[in-house]
Amino acid sequence: MRQSEDRRDSKAPRGKPRGILPKASDTKVVSPGMHRFNIGVHLDQWFSRLLGGQSVFLILLAALVGVAGGYGAILFRFSIDLVNRAAFPGGIGLEQIASTSWYWVVLVPALGGLIVGPLVYFLAREAKGHGVPEVMDACKNLGGRIRPRVAVVKILSSAICIGSGGSVGREGPIVQIGSAVGSSMGQLFGIYGERLKTLVACGAAAGIAATFNAPIAGVLFSIEIILGRGSARTFSPLVVAAVIATVVTRYHLGNSPAFIVPAYDMVSVWEIPLYVLLGALAAAVGVAFTRGLYALEDLWDLLPGPAYAKPVFGGAIIGIIALWLPQVMGVGYEHIENVLDWESGNMPPGTLGALGILLLLMAAKIFATGNTIGSGGSGGIFAPSLFIGACLGGAFGALANAVLPAGIVASPSAYALVCMGALVGATTHAPLTAILIVFELTDQHSIILPLMLSCVIATFVSTRLCKESIYTLKLSRRGAGTFVGTEADIMSGIQVGCLIHPIEHSLFLDTPLEHSLDQVLSSGNHRQYVIDKEGRPQGVVTMEEVSTIIREESSMRNLLVAADLMRPLVGIVSPGDTLDRCIALFSQHHIEELPVVDRAGGHLVGWIRQDDVISLYNREVLHRESVLKFTEDRGSAGPSSEELVHLSTGDIKDEIAVDGLLVGKSLRALDLRTRYGVIVCAVRHRRGDSTFPDPSVELAKGDTLVVVGPEDKVGSLQKAAKRKLSDRTSRNKRED
Repeated sequence: MRQSEDRRDSKAPRGKPRGILPKASDTKVVSPGMHRFNIGVHLDQWFSRLLGGQSVFLILLAALVGVAGGYGAILFRFSIDLVNRAAFPGGIGLEQIASTSWYWVVLVPALGGLIVGPLVYFLAREAKGHGVPEVMDACKNLGGRIRPRVAVVKILSSAICIGSGGSVGREGPIVQIGSAVGSSMGQLFGIYGERLKTLVACGAAAGIAATFNAPIAGVLFSIEIILGRGSARTFSPLVVAAVIATVVTRYHLGNSPAFIVPAYDMVSVWEIPLYVLLGALAAAVGVAFTRGLYALEDLWDLLPGPAYAKPVFGGAIIGIIALWLPQVMGVGYEHIENVLDWESGNMPPGTLGALGILLLLMAAKIFATGNTIGSGGSGGIFAPSLFIGACLGGAFGALANAVLPAGIVASPSAYALVCMGALVGATTHAPLTAILIVFELTDQHSIILPLMLSCVIATFVSTRLCKESIYTLKLSRRGAGTFVGTEADIMSGIQVGCLIHPIEHSLFLDTPLEHSLDQVLSSGNHRQYVIDKEGRPQGVVTMEEVSTIIREESSMRNLLVAADLMRPLVGIVSPGDTLDRCIALFSQHHIEELPVVDRAGGHLVGWIRQDDVISLYNREVLHRESVLKFTEDRGSAGPSSEELVHLSTGDIKDEIAVDGLLVGKSLRALDLRTRYGVIVCAVRHRRGDSTFPDPSVELAKGDTLVVVGPEDKVGSLQKAAKRKLSDRTSRNKRED
């Protein structure tokens, strides 16, 4: 695809050179017909002129995504029911499964795997698994682009997998389906960059809202998990998409919570420690679920045989488990309702009986879900998380009621309800989403306080036990990286080298005390680094140590050297490290300065201050916001006729076509700030959309960099790019 685009772009007419700094319009390598047929750009500009806001068109598209997401959720649920009725004519309820012939219980999931395996493998491998990591990867590394066929394949594969008894949920698939619809609609109308990512998130929000009848949880899910950030610019489209999707499903399916349960409340203040303990237990089980899921996936990958055939055996294993524990089949909502309505009599009588079956079902569900997804099935992990949480919470509540005096603990169902949210928080690392999704699923206002407490505790403990969530772990395992927001992108695109203060003075380990005192007191920086004879840092002497020694009247002062005064170093960076690492070290160790050493020999070359990093970040945000807005405004008004824009800071704003040296490289690899002294404030894609620069995304021919910097530095970058291009061309000719 990229090669064909490059060939098409290479045919575009180019303007004549106009010196070192060309006009902005001359630097864009875009074919004349590209804007003429770009419906989205023209509609965006038309709505902007008509209604006075560039976000209007995006909100209208978000509304369309909401409609599509709502009907997509209805279609998906209908498809699951259709497959379910065909596979189990008597229904997939617990009583019906128990009365079905054993060979049919084993055969049906295997047949489902026989269809799902080739469907996913040959048509859209992104549809394998629970789907949410693929959406996150699309936003982080693919600019929000998702193939349109993913929505169709995901509906078919997940409906067959769930309908035939696969131990997965329908929430992850509908997120991927909605996101694929949002991405496809955005690409159809020429939306790219950050706005395309917003439409992807709108699809996810619409999917969650429609599936759970939970619009608030849908919005927070997209902010916490899909985008990783929220702003006024993205919040409005998300709300529009979620609300419209919810209205669509309520119109067709009614307005009722997913689980109808009695009202529960916190009985006494003595339950607070119990809910804290429950949150910690949920964290441990959530991490076990996360690790177990991918351990089983690794095990299936090690087994011989074609990947598209493995779901057959995975489905057969689910059927075998269901012969004794039919609750593990499908989404498991019937069992969750039984636990949440403990008093209905559907749970085994007695504490030991309830504990045993619930803990057994919890372990079986973890294994069954990992087995379904690991073998190649398609479905989500949200419903299994709710199932596991209900089992753990119900068992915990039953034990608490058996051990503690009557009247100070609530029903086991209350603990099951709270633990459902805690388990979701532990696996997703998204506490707000977990709180609100359980709140909207059950419409329980009275249990909100313990629910909030347990979810926060579970998320906090699980992040300490496992840095990655159940979504980001899949990305990190395949080297795709985890999603970060715009703020982290800014810091990850700038290296330490641009903020280094050079070392003017330093102390050796054996420097006498008096000389150390004089150097610390007389220097502008009241932190002096202590190095060994090879120049490697060993510690730091600060004003605090010096003040202590000055107050000392002991004769031992004459015997002290720098090594006796120094503190050990708790964080070291190199010039090639990015500023996000510095931010992490500043926060982790509560320090305001870090030594900088070269990677080759570990020699001290300078130091970097927290204040400088914060100031640079503030300047970067202001630069990017103002320049991006200016660029978008000029883009909607038509090509610029001015060569340069002179800023009040003395710098210039110019546009540089991505060509030659820049093509196929990321901004992080190019490091233009350090090498040329210019700041890339925005990237204008060849279809006219301007976005904040993502340092990890490769630049494509036809893109345009919006840069700010001194006029001579910008000119040097232009010369370097052209020189590299001509050198490369001549070298290729010689080789030919």
